[in-house]
Amino acid sequence: MKRSFFLIALILFTISLFAWSGHEALTYYLIQDLPGKDSLVKIREYSYQEDRIYNEEYLVLEDVAGTRRFFEPLGDGEFPPDPPPVDNKLPVWQILTIYSPEPDNGMDEGLKLDPLQGLIGNSQGVRHMRYKVGILKAFQGDKSFLYFVEMSKKAFENGDRYWGYRFLGRALHYIEDLSQPYHNAPGTFGELVWAAMNKKMSAILANAHFFMDDYLVYLLYYSDDAAKETILGAKPVFFDSYNDYVQNIMNYTLNKFPIIHNEIKRVFGEEGLVNKITIDEMRKRDNNGDFLVIKSETLSILSYASSVIKGFLLQFLREVGEINF
Repeated sequence: MKRSFFLIALILFTISLFAWSGHEALTYYLIQDLPGKDSLVKIREYSYQEDRIYNEEYLVLEDVAGTRRFFEPLGDGEFPPDPPPVDNKLPVWQILTIYSPEPDNGMDEGLKLDPLQGLIGNSQGVRHMRYKVGILKAFQGDKSFLYFVEMSKKAFENGDRYWGYRFLGRALHYIEDLSQPYHNAPGTFGELVWAAMNKKMSAILANAHFFMDDYLVYLLYYSDDAAKETILGAKPVFFDSYNDYVQNIMNYTLNKFPIIHNEIKRVFGEEGLVNKITIDEMRKRDNNGDFLVIKSETLSILSYASSVIKGFLLQFLREVGEINF
């Protein structure tokens, strides 16, 4: 068992820095039907004692609306909108949108968080993923989501709507991350063992992960409107606990992993995955009809995850008194 953990850790070292891209656009579409999304919230200073450590070099606690975009660099730099505050107030939709990408900007890097971290070498993956390969499990993405749900709840209980929504935006980041297949599994067990001894296989798994991260950006910014319509059209589903919401997304996405993983390898082949896939190549492959299965399965994940996240938001905001029904 210790040998198995060590082998997996070697490959995780190469891919623990990646993140499901496009959080800002995904969040923006997810909350279009959210009651009270246009409600104005007064900006308040951070005043919380936390038991979670951060890389303070990259931790931003002031409001940066309209001045510093956390948004995905592969996007167009203009969408979603990010206007400056008016009378020191922001609408709910803007707080959730602009701060949902925030955890990818360094606050979780360079920390000591997990026993396996001595092998994988970085803390970003520890907080943003929840790997399950056979009976082996690693990392804390689900705990990151639940942590910020509780921080958001505390802020709302204190009458601090600004940090209530800002912490909620961070919570959305982590549950959205766990809808990315490669945030639930980095490859098959056999591939991980081989990758620990073979740099080419390591690169193949890393670039498959990279591809899936950037593919959402491609769907949201450069493809047709299928992803947008899927997210907007998803109907909320409800569960008994906040943990149930994240676990259901993880289980659904993990079940989709073998289909997507095998299809990515089939489309690109080993040689095609030795290097990172660009947006231009995605466009070319898409126009050739190569992504039919990948797109269908990704949209299926987006549909389910959107329904779960919408249900979570409605339930949570009702419980903290932001929604009255």
